Amino acid sequence: MVSLLDMASLEGLRFFGRISASISHELKNTLSIMNESAGLLEDLALLAEQGKALDASRVKTLSALIKRQIQRTDQIIRNMNRFSHTVDEPLKEIELLDFLEFVLAVCRRLTAAKGIVIQVTPKGRPLTVVTRPFFLHRLIWLLLEIGMGFAGKAKALTLIPEKTESGVSIRLTGLETLTPETDRIFPENQEQTLLTLLEARLTMNLEEKSFALVLPQRIKDEGVGGAA
Repeated sequence: MVSLLDMASLEGLRFFGRISASISHELKNTLSIMNESAGLLEDLALLAEQGKALDASRVKTLSALIKRQIQRTDQIIRNMNRFSHTVDEPLKEIELLDFLEFVLAVCRRLTAAKGIVIQVTPKGRPLTVVTRPFFLHRLIWLLLEIGMGFAGKAKALTLIPEKTESGVSIRLTGLETLTPETDRIFPENQEQTLLTLLEARLTMNLEEKSFALVLPQRIKDEGVGGAA
């Protein structure tokens, strides 16, 4: 008997590795930019030692560039640290708008590679839920990954968190090429497993061209089911 948690954790480990690799590439890019800028500063210093006038404006420009990359690197590391800690607690209260912004920040390199712009549009007051953060992060990414395939010419998607009678929903809009056939092939097994663990459901609106992930205010069953 293999539990749903075991099934989701195995796929989750692959997801963790994929996100970690993406983050490491982002860090490598910032370090490359800083290294190149430092090399140009060294060249300017060498020219000054040879008696040539020091280009102060260029020094300031390079220094500002390095400073921006340091700030960018710091934020990437903060996001990486936060992502790593999503596995610490099985259940945790999260603020949905903040969580969605965090998901996009962590996955920015992967969405940029698809040429898709994704934004979060807040609606009303902050929304909090008690859920399984790591599995929710993974499910949102799976929805985004599938949604990017339906983005069409606009290449723009929007995540909209909203309050419902029993909890919250996250609508993914901008799915221009969504068709009725999609409902017969999606969600697949890995999405279904995550939906069960999150006590959530997924709906599709062809008129609005959107998916909606509906979550409870708080997960009721802290245990997990099993599957043969």
